[in-house]
Amino acid sequence: MRRTFKVLVFDKAGTLNRLTSLFVRRQFNIVNITAGQTLQGGVTEITFVAEVPDNQMLRTIVQQLKKQVNTLSVKDITDTNTFNRELLLIKLKKPENQKDFENAIEPYTDILKILKEEDAFVYLQAAGPPYTLDSLTEDLKPFHIDSMSRSGTTGIE
Repeated sequence: MRRTFKVLVFDKAGTLNRLTSLFVRRQFNIVNITAGQTLQGGVTEITFVAEVPDNQMLRTIVQQLKKQVNTLSVKDITDTNTFNRELLLIKLKKPENQKDFENAIEPYTDILKILKEEDAFVYLQAAGPPYTLDSLTEDLKPFHIDSMSRSGTTGIE
């Protein structure tokens, strides 16, 4: 089962390595990681999205994360009232049929921005929930995605 963890840590060298090692030792797949400053100086918020096999292992990983040096707090925010977002950048071959392209992106107008159009490529940016970005990516596949980059999930309660 896919779970999202929010971990507050002191901003010290080696902290991220120690935290990710917990997942690796238990052979959990880390789907993505984001980290950033908080309003409190010297404190970083790290968001992990990981595949955890069952509730027993979920409890174990949360307890192990809490015990780590420099860890201030750990929360499993998967089932809480949070806003989770990712950033998606796409380089798309310029569509031959502009009308089909416009129809494909129409449901995403609230989250999608065309960054640049060139003779051969269109550059897009979207920010939204992971499942919405998954759908957008699927809907754009017929238009020949040349490359894409996706940030990790971040969330706020």
